[in-house]
Amino acid sequence: MKLIAKDNVFSLHPLPDGFLYSYLIEKEDAQITVGYKMVSFSSGKISNVTKNVYMLTKFGSAYKSFIDKIKNYLTCFAIPLENGDCFVIELDGCATLFGAEGEEVWSDRLLYKKTAPGGVAVNGNTIWISFTDSNVLIRYDLKTLRQELRIGGENSPFNKPTGLFPAGSKIFICSKAENCIWKMDCATYNTEVYYNFDEGVKDYKFISKYEIVVLNSGIYLI
Repeated sequence: MKLIAKDNVFSLHPLPDGFLYSYLIEKEDAQITVGYKMVSFSSGKISNVTKNVYMLTKFGSAYKSFIDKIKNYLTCFAIPLENGDCFVIELDGCATLFGAEGEEVWSDRLLYKKTAPGGVAVNGNTIWISFTDSNVLIRYDLKTLRQELRIGGENSPFNKPTGLFPAGSKIFICSKAENCIWKMDCATYNTEVYYNFDEGVKDYKFISKYEIVVLNSGIYLI
């Protein structure tokens, strides 16, 4: 693996030729200083970007019309949809679908046994959510947000699932308690260990031909 940056990452978002991420610069008491960087695969350069560029990448072009309704823009999960809508889930499970004009199309609280989401991924017409403390993955219908399928629980193949990444018919699942990434086939629901690491796994992305993993110690190219 190749170390890209040792930054303490809040969230990482794919771009056509790389990715953009937010990270912690400094924390003093209750105050934090946040930075934003962009990594280019073609040039290999890492450059600072503005908060507006980060927000546009994470939430889509309508973000200014609804960003004041979001509790924490750094830690929430955001999925911009092709029609201009944006699906946002906070760490406390509060979920909102914002329309292209910033209006609230739908809102609810997505919890499992009073535990909040640890990762979110859209796969076709469905959305998968991991519930870390319950060792559960749940699939919802993207239009109705009704639960369709639940995997895991007491006999779960996962141990503390967090970040999720969809790729075709597969879902990649970060397991922070096992220091690994699982691969699940969305057709058969068969699972297998995809990568093992020596430390906690926060996130994983497959961008173009590159595999990026966020570990406790930083961002790496696999």
